[in-house]
Amino acid sequence: MTIAMARPEALRSDAQRNRTALLDVARTFVDRGEPALLNAVAHEAGVGVGTAYRHFPSQQHLLEALAIDALEDMLDQVRDAVVLPDAADALRGVVTAAFRSMVDDAALGDLLTNGGFSCADTAALAGDLVVSVDALLVRGRTEGIVRTDVDADDLRRLLCGLREAAVAGGTRVSDPERYVEILLAGLRPTSRPTP
Repeated sequence: MTIAMARPEALRSDAQRNRTALLDVARTFVDRGEPALLNAVAHEAGVGVGTAYRHFPSQQHLLEALAIDALEDMLDQVRDAVVLPDAADALRGVVTAAFRSMVDDAALGDLLTNGGFSCADTAALAGDLVVSVDALLVRGRTEGIVRTDVDADDLRRLLCGLREAAVAGGTRVSDPERYVEILLAGLRPTSRPTP
């Protein structure tokens, strides 16, 4: 059930300062690969636990607030790619940009890996993202560069796996573009030799 917004309407200045402090501390937790538990985040931010929960009713709400800007950027990139004349270049650009964003922004990567949303605005963005990615995949299928059995959720899951592989063991791979090429090769239809 989506009940809250990842980005609130106007806040009083003191409430905005508290929210910003909570987000800044939560970002450091997530970037270190640690769960941004609200009690720990509130303590380190110097904010009361009750205040933290008023801003973010759950850890999921906090994660969505951290990732919403990156999710919007990803949606903009996909929408721009859908109208590019070359579907192969568009798909390559989307996969590359999404992969980099998910590796560089741990909150976005975690959010897309979880796949669920608690905030109405992030759920709406995710829905729009699915529609746009599906439109790109339809173009790719029409042009024979994408398998017929691949949908937006498949691509999300594959990118999440790619992200996990790229940062496994706490170090990033030296050649992330190679991972993108492997994924793109797997999206291509297989041709079967005629008997």
